Amino acid sequence: MLLLVDTILDIAPARCAGRRPNFPPSFKRKVVEASYQPGVSVSLIAREHDINANMVFRWRQQYQDGAFGPVSQSATFLPVEVIKAPIDLPPAAPLPQESHSEILIEVGNAKLRITGTPGPQTLQLTLQQLLR
Repeated sequence: MLLLVDTILDIAPARCAGRRPNFPPSFKRKVVEASYQPGVSVSLIAREHDINANMVFRWRQQYQDGAFGPVSQSATFLPVEVIKAPIDLPPAAPLPQESHSEILIEVGNAKLRITGTPGPQTLQLTLQQLLR
């Protein structure tokens, strides 16, 4: 009886009991590139190949460092530049000197209550520090 198989499953190379696996770079590259496809989760790719998701994340970093050859054009990364931009607040309107007010500011878990008549610079500095 002749059995033809027209589909070859792409699975991880066989492991020896008690030894750490040594996956070839071509297999690592294929797994990493699959993990970069839109809508794919790393843990799902790891489970499909019977490996730990942390290993896939480590391979992704190695892939970015060029350990498995040049980065594929299908896995395009956009350059990102993080800059610290100052917060420019408009000048505060002058408060009447005779008024007594209370201001309550809540940002995340921080709460700040200001009573009395703080100066415009005090309010501006306080807001800048809270909104950092």
